[in-house]
Amino acid sequence: MKHKLCWLLLLAGLAGCAMGPDYHEETPAVPAHWQAGQSGQNLVEEPVDPEALKIWWKSFGDGQLDSLMDKALAGNLDIKIALARIDQARAERRGTRAELFPSVDATAGAQRQSNPLPGLAPGIKYNLFEVGFDALWEIDLFGRQLRRLEAATADLQGAKEEYRQSLVILAAEVARNYIDYRSLQNQLRITRSNLESQKHTLALTEKLFNEGVSTRHDVVRARAQTEATEAQIPALEANQIAIQRQLEVLIGHPPGTLNAELDAEAPLPAAPARQLLTSPAETIRRRPDIRVAERQLAAATAMQGAAIAELFPKISLSAFVGLRNTDIESLFKNAAFSYGTAANLMQPLLNFGRIQAGIDMAEARQKEAYLGYQKAVLDALQETETALTHFLKEEIRRQQLGRAVDDLKESVRLSQLRYHEGVISFLDVLDAQRAQYAAEIELARSDAATSTNLIAVYKALGGGADATIAP
Repeated sequence: MKHKLCWLLLLAGLAGCAMGPDYHEETPAVPAHWQAGQSGQNLVEEPVDPEALKIWWKSFGDGQLDSLMDKALAGNLDIKIALARIDQARAERRGTRAELFPSVDATAGAQRQSNPLPGLAPGIKYNLFEVGFDALWEIDLFGRQLRRLEAATADLQGAKEEYRQSLVILAAEVARNYIDYRSLQNQLRITRSNLESQKHTLALTEKLFNEGVSTRHDVVRARAQTEATEAQIPALEANQIAIQRQLEVLIGHPPGTLNAELDAEAPLPAAPARQLLTSPAETIRRRPDIRVAERQLAAATAMQGAAIAELFPKISLSAFVGLRNTDIESLFKNAAFSYGTAANLMQPLLNFGRIQAGIDMAEARQKEAYLGYQKAVLDALQETETALTHFLKEEIRRQQLGRAVDDLKESVRLSQLRYHEGVISFLDVLDAQRAQYAAEIELARSDAATSTNLIAVYKALGGGADATIAP
């Protein structure tokens, strides 16, 4: 009995051995500074408050945006799908971990044997009844199950990071669509205001034509410009409704839910421009999608070891404890007690390259995961650089457009005065009005683009991943 116990302890100790390479976390090579910050812009790489970055949309100071974000975090279906995937990965890990331990089953059976050994004892007939417990334990001598558990653990951690990445994407999408909605609302206001001004000009032109002061050409041009401006309204309204429907999908509600909430006009939210850069290395560490790729690499590396372990023997122990008897009426008597143990070893010999193919596949998947991780790092650097550049350049463009709008408003005022004095033609007035309208629309779009590009910067920095997940 002591010898058997020693063997069991020895096998259990050897079960901690694992084949294949051990995973070591990758440290990606990233530049020391952002290229976007070296183009003469006033940018300083400094730490960003991680807690503030999790709720970056509050920096816009828009209560309605905050409300929409709360609804989206509570009701978005993509977020719920990501949580369900975490539950799947958690259950998969529990199932993989359970394979490291013995399995015990309750069994009951009845057999009718006739002539079981025809060559030795012909004509024998008997019954066999049994009830008891079967136990089976595959000793993980070469770490196949242990590597599979490592892979399942990495997959679970990756699923959690995918959930956090879903939060990052959701926050950016809700904020971007809300900015676009308010921008279209602003463009509609500008268009309707210009339309009223153009209608007033058209009425004045028609009056002057009726009095013989103006020409029919002036009336036709004024009417054409008014109609062209009026034609912009249906397209803007259609785009506004489409964005509202997208916001309703993001918060997980049916169409029409936000009719009352978004109907009233509100100013376009704009976050204050400030120093928000971090170093490339810190940004890479913070982004959930990079951590997803890293966990996929860890899982693929662990599965390499599991594939290699298939080359080595599998050792299993089995046991039965229960009652056996040829007479069912005597089955539960003391004399019917029975037990048995067995040990089995299976060494693969001829499998026509199946195991080697599995090893090659695991190595190829590990290589794919490694290259995928490197690509994810490059994509993250590219996304951040692009977002920063767009934000910085659009801010310059917005300021220039603001000055242009002020100048064009003055130009319209002066052209109207000069027209009434007979110095210029009415065509010059219409051209000035058209230029003012075009510049105001471009400024409205630039205001929205500046805020949208700032949202892209927050997304590139991994902002919005505010989630605490149970182990």
